Amino acid sequence: MTISEIAKLANVSIGTVDRVLHKRGRVAPNTVEKVMSIIEEHGYQPNTYARNLKLSRQFTIGVLLPLLHSEYGYWNLMYEGILKAAKELSPLAVTIDMLEFDRTKEGSLLAQGRRILEKSVDALLLAPVVPAEAKTLLADHPTLDYAFVDSPLPDTIPVCSVIQNPYQGGYLAGRMLHLLQPNGGTLLAVQTHRAAYNSSERVRGFLSYFADKPAYKTYDMEIHFAGQNPLGDLDVFYRNHPDMSGIFVVNDAIHRVAGLVVQLGRKSQTVMIGYDAIAQNCKAMKNKQVDCLLSQRPEFQGYTAIYQLYRKGLLNQLPETTICVPIDIILPENLMVEGETYLKP
Repeated sequence: MTISEIAKLANVSIGTVDRVLHKRGRVAPNTVEKVMSIIEEHGYQPNTYARNLKLSRQFTIGVLLPLLHSEYGYWNLMYEGILKAAKELSPLAVTIDMLEFDRTKEGSLLAQGRRILEKSVDALLLAPVVPAEAKTLLADHPTLDYAFVDSPLPDTIPVCSVIQNPYQGGYLAGRMLHLLQPNGGTLLAVQTHRAAYNSSERVRGFLSYFADKPAYKTYDMEIHFAGQNPLGDLDVFYRNHPDMSGIFVVNDAIHRVAGLVVQLGRKSQTVMIGYDAIAQNCKAMKNKQVDCLLSQRPEFQGYTAIYQLYRKGLLNQLPETTICVPIDIILPENLMVEGETYLKP
């Protein structure tokens, strides 16, 4: 039996088990009792030699994420989960070294990735939202252990991907829009980063759902809020398709698109579905501008990916190749009230 298996049985973190075993730090008495009961039941014997060998050096995980303040705070939520895992694992000589990149600037991911790998990190946690640059970076370091969050990346071999299936997410969005708007009409899938793998896959899943439903016509559009006129683009689309009845936004920009729809006076005819329970989207749902949100638990993704790299790097355990994050459906009826924290690890 391993420490991670004890943690799983006790429903606590690996760091908590370590604190119980070595009697350091504060742990609730009932947690101590639960952990010790599992240890006694399974006859766990710590491998002190192996542990001391591993802890003779620091284990540093590089973290490469888009700008934390970008995309309405989505990446900051991811980073909160990463920090939580790093804090729990700090007694085990695990540290993180994080750099941000600007996904809107060509070459930023690759440049920042090379900077962080120059620091001789032991593993890398990466959001591969610029696929070509991510592949170039990883190809230059073929022996590096790495894990993905937010999106898979075809033709790579990560230690672990903590992700949702983007095609299934888009397909589910189609099903939800069908349930909320059963009378047919024109539907629009909106992207803001068409080059991103998960973005195009969500659109593909969405269009696939309606492929055998002749009462619906489906289109997709890329919208950029900087330097363009998205309000005018949407207005033209509505005028060309007077039977417009629903919009699916493949990321957390749903509240901004919903705001445009409200400005055009078209909300009464349009069901709005998008991604992520960030504060702006929850507020838009409370204001009846958004009808359904799909959540991909960014805190859970960051937290879990750090633990998987720790398991591989320090415990010599083979993590699950893919950890699929459940697709949570949020409607006005189950939206968390203000002040509550949604789905943190």
